[in-house]
Amino acid sequence: MLKKHRYWLGLFWLITIFALPTPLIVTAAQGLKGTVNASAIFGTQVGTIAYVWMLLVTALSEKPRWLDRLIGLPEMYFLHGIVGTLAIALAFFHNLLLPSSGMIYWSGTLALYLFIAILLYSIFFMSSWLTGRSKLMATLKNRLEKIFSYEVSIWLHRLNIVGILLVFGHVLLIPYITALASYMFWFYLYSGVTAVIYISYHFIKPLGFSNGQLVARHKLADNVTELVIRVRGRYTFRAGDFVFLSFPDENGMKEKHPFSILQYNPKNRTLTFAIRNYADFTQKIDSVKINGRVRIDGSYGRLFDALDEHKEQAWVFIGSGIGSVPLIALVLHFVSSRQITFIRIAHEEKDLIYEAFLQDLAQKYPNFTYLSQIGRLSAEQIEQLADKNTYYLVGGSNQMMRGTMQLLRKKGVKSADVYGEKFSF
Repeated sequence: MLKKHRYWLGLFWLITIFALPTPLIVTAAQGLKGTVNASAIFGTQVGTIAYVWMLLVTALSEKPRWLDRLIGLPEMYFLHGIVGTLAIALAFFHNLLLPSSGMIYWSGTLALYLFIAILLYSIFFMSSWLTGRSKLMATLKNRLEKIFSYEVSIWLHRLNIVGILLVFGHVLLIPYITALASYMFWFYLYSGVTAVIYISYHFIKPLGFSNGQLVARHKLADNVTELVIRVRGRYTFRAGDFVFLSFPDENGMKEKHPFSILQYNPKNRTLTFAIRNYADFTQKIDSVKINGRVRIDGSYGRLFDALDEHKEQAWVFIGSGIGSVPLIALVLHFVSSRQITFIRIAHEEKDLIYEAFLQDLAQKYPNFTYLSQIGRLSAEQIEQLADKNTYYLVGGSNQMMRGTMQLLRKKGVKSADVYGEKFSF
């Protein structure tokens, strides 16, 4: 039987790739039949798919929470990147298939160049797809981030809206397209729904964000800081979830950044985070003023749901570095009621934050097994862990997660029994 997450993920891909553009493709083909040649019809359909997919990418970037609970935000952002790249490729071919002139040409061409520039920038600065595979690229990115900060990157990424508006105007300048009433109905509908989603996220949704206050800050290691934030009002945060934090009174920290929740104390209404001081945003964490304002968007995440969907199996958590934080949160929530094995690896001893606490927890609860080591897991260790009746949660760098998941699958563990939230945004 298909697991719930895999079912919804597959269904969402199907709808995205095929179903969404279909009404416009069909109405374009019917309306243009007999008026232009087949090449023009095909070029129009290619451009239509590109536009619909760019609208979808815009809607996904607003992080609809209901979709996060179904497929997960990392998967949603992965889809965002793949579909956005394919849309730009289709827009390029549309430009080649349908030559134009005047404002029709310039509006379409400027949009295409803008999308290409944002794509290249995003691959380097806003995704770990490239920098996570090359130490040289990672070093170069760290140096350039002094100029192209996290906030600058967010604002540059928003230029996608300018590109979409250019395409919107491009279509309205084409007389034989605007004459197609059925096509324009779907065109306005899709554009309007996307505009409502965008405006709602940027101007209405922030009214519902949680407000908080930084009440404590501690150094756990030379590159890891613990933050304690008191939330105003009572909210529900699930173990394993993450939120987007912003600090309105701090320069360079006004845009939201994702962080995993270590623990939520409903009695004191405090959220605890362990944050690695790595990129330009997180390097400023140590300078945030105590009692300063915090804005909280969320929570998000599927780790809790993933465990709930596999509660009949044994659970093994494998964590590394700061990626262990959501796994520790899940341990704290389930340690008194579930059999859990938690294995943690690190490059150095200092990376094993909360080590003494977890060892004490293992002494207190016989059903909780905790192991840690310096250095990655060997193939022999993975083979000892591999079991058909076990569900595995993996947390760490994207490189660590990919390697661990591949080793588990090679040892016979099904893909449906291994999960982790890969953050590339």
